[in-house]
Amino acid sequence: MVVRVGALVALGVMVVVGFALGWASSPASRVPPTLQVPSFTAQSGQSPGAPAAAPRATLLPADCADVVTGTVDAAALLGQPTGSVGVRTVLGVPSPSVGLVERMSCGYQRGQGAPVLQLGLAAFSDAPTAEKQRVRNVAAERGDTRAATPVSLGDARAVLLTQPSRSLLMVAYDRYTVTASLAHGVVPDVQVGPVLADLVRRVLPTLAPTAVPAPVPAGPAH
Repeated sequence: MVVRVGALVALGVMVVVGFALGWASSPASRVPPTLQVPSFTAQSGQSPGAPAAAPRATLLPADCADVVTGTVDAAALLGQPTGSVGVRTVLGVPSPSVGLVERMSCGYQRGQGAPVLQLGLAAFSDAPTAEKQRVRNVAAERGDTRAATPVSLGDARAVLLTQPSRSLLMVAYDRYTVTASLAHGVVPDVQVGPVLADLVRRVLPTLAPTAVPAPVPAGPAH
């Protein structure tokens, strides 16, 4: 596992395997109204004006400093003084059993304390596999979750989970999953959903489309 300490933005995915899928698809009568947030277009998967992901040889960025698009950094999103929030990048390992190809996490913290914001990114073999993992992740959080609110986020599938000490926005888009975790008290309660949604919208353009070089065909044997 490779660990880097950076200085700005990012995203991560804590892939949780296990638990039943039933709770994540509970009847509509038990699900609160959808939280509406600004969405991106289905064609681009980007927020307005956001640049496309630069071509690279990996599905995910290699550093949290490259995860978030735009000029707003993590400190600004959290209403903190400029430069007061640092980020720690952790690159994970694949997990073939669940179709996980790449993963990384970003921990944002003020000073030497515990991260107040954590982002997890994961790339899977295909879109259905990514969505199945998101459903498993949501189900795995059932015991600590007090409320689950579907979030309208363009073509992405997303739900906001409210827990005693944090809020989680779990998202699946194309072959990727994004999990954003925000500690309570960092921003006003009414701003938690919009802040996490805005953050994820800034991350999605760095994930897709991604240009991965095609393998070079082997030459004829001599």
